[in-house]
Amino acid sequence: MVSLPGVDLPVATVWTEAGVVTQRVADAAERAGHVFAVDPTSAEASCIGGNIAMNAGGKKAVLWGTALDNPASWRMAVTPQAQWLEVVRLNHNLGKIHDVELASFELRTFAADGKTLVSTERLDIPGRVFRKEGLGKDVTDKFLAGLPGIQKEGCDGLITSARWIVHRMPAHTRTVCLEFFGNAKDAVPSIVEIKDFMFAEAKRPGGAILAGLEHLDDRYLKAVGYATKSKRGGLPKMVLVGDIAGDDADAVARATSEVIRIANSRSGEGFVAVSADARKKFWLDRKRSAAISKHTNAFKINEDVVIPLPRMGEYTEGIERINIELSLRNKLAMVDALEAFFVAGNLPLGKSDDAGEIASAELLEDRVQQALAVLREVRSLWQQWMANLDVVQAETGRTVFADLQDHTLRASWKTQIRSALQSIFAGAALEPIVAECQRIHDRVLKGRVWVALHMHAGDGNVHTNIPVNSDNYEMLQTAHEAVGRIMALARSLGGVISGEHGIGITKLEFLSDEELAGFTDYKRRVDPEGRFNKGKLLRGGEIRADLTNAYTPSFGLMGHESLIMQQSDIGQIADSVKDCLRCGKCKPVCATPCRAPTCCTARATRSSPPRC
Repeated sequence: MVSLPGVDLPVATVWTEAGVVTQRVADAAERAGHVFAVDPTSAEASCIGGNIAMNAGGKKAVLWGTALDNPASWRMAVTPQAQWLEVVRLNHNLGKIHDVELASFELRTFAADGKTLVSTERLDIPGRVFRKEGLGKDVTDKFLAGLPGIQKEGCDGLITSARWIVHRMPAHTRTVCLEFFGNAKDAVPSIVEIKDFMFAEAKRPGGAILAGLEHLDDRYLKAVGYATKSKRGGLPKMVLVGDIAGDDADAVARATSEVIRIANSRSGEGFVAVSADARKKFWLDRKRSAAISKHTNAFKINEDVVIPLPRMGEYTEGIERINIELSLRNKLAMVDALEAFFVAGNLPLGKSDDAGEIASAELLEDRVQQALAVLREVRSLWQQWMANLDVVQAETGRTVFADLQDHTLRASWKTQIRSALQSIFAGAALEPIVAECQRIHDRVLKGRVWVALHMHAGDGNVHTNIPVNSDNYEMLQTAHEAVGRIMALARSLGGVISGEHGIGITKLEFLSDEELAGFTDYKRRVDPEGRFNKGKLLRGGEIRADLTNAYTPSFGLMGHESLIMQQSDIGQIADSVKDCLRCGKCKPVCATPCRAPTCCTARATRSSPPRC
């Protein structure tokens, strides 16, 4: 417990250096009976300095905020002469920073010895400045009224340490898992209803609180191998997992029952876990977010946006629209590839003991024409759907998009094409033709781009995952096009293009010059020589800060370079890591002696081998 400036009572805190892994800080806080609020999905791999520089959050942000809300102070190296800057929060409200009318900070500059005070400066910032109104997170404002370090992505100094406030978890916690089987657009409003109810509940004396609420969509559930708890069978359209906590066990039980009732009213079913082990199992699928890219050797484009919760249904609908269009495009490309196969001729034929089973040239040509007729008919139908997604059909009174969304209409390889080809090319001698068609389908399908969502539902921070194959240039370009549509969709709904992942080089193109102007002026003032992350988050300089000059193993394995993966040991390495969940457990425990008590969670096990 320490005294903080302007806070009447001592406050529980944890001090860490910048390189400490987030989960180890959380573990240290838990051992002391407290909760560390910052818990991104990457907690086992991310570090404290990065959490501050990116303003990281997690499922607990709905209750205690992000890395912007929780530091009591942090220290940075800010000049080539090794001057130090310590930023101290004054009158900390021990809660979300945007709730205060005025947030105050003292900026203390120290000499190279880190002890000699050179100057002090007070920074007062209206609380409303920190986040766009109606949003739980927003890291697009890089200027942030000139507050050093936080959200700056390392562009104004090197964060070296921080002191964080930690929180007390109430005595009783229940975890709910809510499975929704109706239309996603109809189910999503339950997020707002649950949040509104729980926030009202928290204001009552002794009321329960919502300590976390996470959302998983159906594509995500399928990718991670989700096991449905409902007896209905089949995957839910949406799942919410949340923690309801309080010091009054009866209040927690009542709140849990009401949350399940809300889910029931939206075609949902609720399941409750009380014991620690059962609660951990409920949260397990949320931690397996990287498994969504298993089929693409663990590579995915993972963009996060923040959407006002009342408009989350519209965002979900927009993503469904993007997915349906991408699916139809992929299927039409498959039809084109099959047509090219048949037009080229030289079809593979199998061996047969009965010469009569081998089709004559004339008969084979007739069957090819039948196959081409099927392909062209199906293509025409799918193209019609694609071009008329918003057209209301007279016979149903519904749009083509709505019918595709609930599978009333279905673009199906199996029923519309493969079954017809199997009938046309029946018999052992012609079986290789159907087999080759299957291989063509599988090859084209591998390049299909699709979007899956999981979200920190309490604050509208949506993680939009697009698995891609790094050696498929066309797939990467399609994914990049989808990202552009996703960013435009988020903005159109009053949201922002990042809630915790930052801007970096991939999102700079989606920020306007006006949005960057404040940070650009700040950067010129505090780092005129551009020594920290030179060129980053800036436009018009000698270094392009976007994807123009980007080269990584993932984006760079194009053309002939992809052969390296196939014909060397690197390919075996890729296979060995394709199921990686990026949990961070294979990181070796730090072997560098230090005085920081939170540097290593298991100091006694330093000699243990890395775990994976």
